[in-house]
Amino acid sequence: NDLPLAFSRHATSKIKNFEDLYRLHSYGFRGEALASIAAVSKLQCISKVSGVSLGSELRIDGGHVLFHEERTIPGIDHGTEIVIQDLFHNTPARLKFIQSGNSEKQFLKKMIFAFILSHPEIEFHVKIDDGDKEIYPSEESLDKRLVSMVPKAKGQILFKERYYENNELSLYLIPGHIKTQVKWQNVYINGRLVLDKQLHRVLSNALLSILGQDDFHYLVFFRLPADSIDVNVHPNKTIIKCLDSSKMISLLTSTVKELATTSMSKGPVEVKSPDHPEFNFEEKSQHSLMQQRHDYNMEGVFSPHGLQDHRSTLQWVGNFFITEVSGITLAFNVRKLLTNYVEEKLKTLSATIPLLVSEPYPSKKILNERLLELAASGMELEFLSAETLVLRGIPEWMNGFPLRETMPMILGQEDSRSVVISPRDWSESTWTEMVDFFSYNVLIEKKIAVDLKSLLQEKLK
Repeated sequence: NDLPLAFSRHATSKIKNFEDLYRLHSYGFRGEALASIAAVSKLQCISKVSGVSLGSELRIDGGHVLFHEERTIPGIDHGTEIVIQDLFHNTPARLKFIQSGNSEKQFLKKMIFAFILSHPEIEFHVKIDDGDKEIYPSEESLDKRLVSMVPKAKGQILFKERYYENNELSLYLIPGHIKTQVKWQNVYINGRLVLDKQLHRVLSNALLSILGQDDFHYLVFFRLPADSIDVNVHPNKTIIKCLDSSKMISLLTSTVKELATTSMSKGPVEVKSPDHPEFNFEEKSQHSLMQQRHDYNMEGVFSPHGLQDHRSTLQWVGNFFITEVSGITLAFNVRKLLTNYVEEKLKTLSATIPLLVSEPYPSKKILNERLLELAASGMELEFLSAETLVLRGIPEWMNGFPLRETMPMILGQEDSRSVVISPRDWSESTWTEMVDFFSYNVLIEKKIAVDLKSLLQEKLK
């Protein structure tokens, strides 16, 4: 009888009181994923609990329950089966944002393999289109699953496990020349796949500086106290906030160093089977109902960006930076780059990232046309009163923007010259994405950047 609740919006069995938000062990808890999928597809769910004679079947079409009743479930003692068909059949506009068939399949494979690699104890059956069914039997440990999936990797897998206070890290490296269906470069925190550009870059920097190359398949498993992470940052929970990221960085880099020492002294090491116990760390702090507010943007674990990239390609001089684009050294006016990037991005629709903490802004000097333009681009704004607007969500391309400094300019309340730009508040990857958005000719024509070589040749004739 509880089965329909699993597909109801905001219904969850994961939390019972407010404090549970700060010691989550599950992947999700908001009651959004299943409800969202059921709203845009034809869905059938069959579920049965062990020890009872009847199971339950539920069918939903576009968010509307068509059928729900108890019945016998032949051949199933316990478990759940979900079939999803005709995705976005009732929201054809969403189909415009679906990429090509091959691109979507590759993305699906990456997600499927992320679970196969993090749950060796589960047997997976994978069949895509008319291809043969691939079976990945359950294994006692991850090292056995890796060898069964890629036999050529046997004897070439590097493994190291380290601890630091209440933090634990397990690192697996496989040479990149060993081919797999998709590149394995996954980071997990407490079993959760984390998509964080900066954390991957830390590992890449460490591999380059210590091992001399970063062409590896890698699997990184962090196990941290549940009360030291905040998974409320992003709806899909793949971007999280870690309260002590410096320990994670130290643990990761020191593990690579120790791994390098081992590999150089003994040659390629066949992976040893680590024990992966369930960690039940004692809660070290009691969170009050009034949590300290963190002013961070949405790019990842290490926001705000105090982390410096050891391979920095941007040389800052006041409100300008110098970098290479296609082998040409350019000097950028950051305010012009930001302004032009925002105006171009506002012309297209983008996915929306909900904000954990809604941000209020005065509504004066904001034109209705500007509000419509912002809404059409994926920004969620709501009038709290006649004088106050509340920012509920930002377009995906603003992921990485320090909102307090940039929103007045984006809202049209202030000129770009009033934006205070401090390199510490921005990640280098955010600026790089802006640079890569424009062609060389556009950068020069709009005077966003100047060619330093050409400028010096002209000035020093």
